[in-house]
Amino acid sequence: MKSLKNLKNIILIIIIVLAGIGIFIYAPSLHKQTPAETQSASVEQSKTVSYDGEEGKTVYTILSEKYNVEADQSSFGVMIKSINGLASTDKEFWTYSVDGNFAEVAADKYVTHAGDKIVWEYKGM
Repeated sequence: MKSLKNLKNIILIIIIVLAGIGIFIYAPSLHKQTPAETQSASVEQSKTVSYDGEEGKTVYTILSEKYNVEADQSSFGVMIKSINGLASTDKEFWTYSVDGNFAEVAADKYVTHAGDKIVWEYKGM
């Protein structure tokens, strides 16, 4: 009887040790990034786009020369739909500033100067 109890305890200990080894071996693979997670991390990092102004060129002209841009024309001027694949939604959109001042006109209406610092930010409401 006593030896049967000891055998049960030994089997239980072996099962616990094997389970621990299995968790140790397979758990790191659960934390590896998949390509989708890597892509979303890079999208997350690209919510700000910045560049220098160029004499006589509009904010939109420079933006479209440097980045992959989708835009719509409106009665107010060009409205940016997406930059590098990050598209505006009902709650988030692209907005720009020049030398730290929020823009008051569409990107195709603002003519830059050498030395201007243009920053596009993907912001939410």
